Amino acid sequence: MTRKRIGIVSDTHGSLPQEAFELLSGQWGAERLADAVQARYRVLFDGDRAVGLEDMPRGEALESVPCDLILHAGDIGVQSALDELSAIARTVAVLGNNDFAPYWCSDGDVPAFRALTFDGVGIAMMHIPSELRCALHGRPPTVLPAVDALPQLAVHGHTHIPEVALDGAAVVVCPGSPTRSRRGSGHNAALVDIGDGRVQSVSIVRLP
Repeated sequence: MTRKRIGIVSDTHGSLPQEAFELLSGQWGAERLADAVQARYRVLFDGDRAVGLEDMPRGEALESVPCDLILHAGDIGVQSALDELSAIARTVAVLGNNDFAPYWCSDGDVPAFRALTFDGVGIAMMHIPSELRCALHGRPPTVLPAVDALPQLAVHGHTHIPEVALDGAAVVVCPGSPTRSRRGSGHNAALVDIGDGRVQSVSIVRLP
């Protein structure tokens, strides 16, 4: 099985911290990465449908490799943050509620909502969690979903608190913030490993 890695950040609110750049570009090393993982989950499947999240032991080997795709879930702050991420890998971003200037990333202008497929995995992203839920499910009877089917991976920001959960068969990830801690959550990013067209595991990584 060939695995690929998706790096996720949100709520940078300004320049990208050097530690986040080094993490996403695979410069940390396996030992440092293992020490920094705060939570790690294996995604459980029934056929092609995600049905659960299993805690993986902290300290279990996690390879330190450059990301193949980077997602920024909004409140970008400055264009240079996206420029630095794009120097690592293809970067896809959405606007946050504090993003008032135009931004651009690897795929062009940055919109409020993105849906894409990467290596067989459907992805949807929006900054505010309630708005992401509306995009995924609609708001009957007046608002239709923005997607034809639930993606495997759904990403939001806004809360500054890292979280991994299931919404139906979608794995929902909030990476927290690498620059602004909230409620003692620290500075964080997320790593998602995918393979065979599935989300395999999600790791929340604490930045210094």
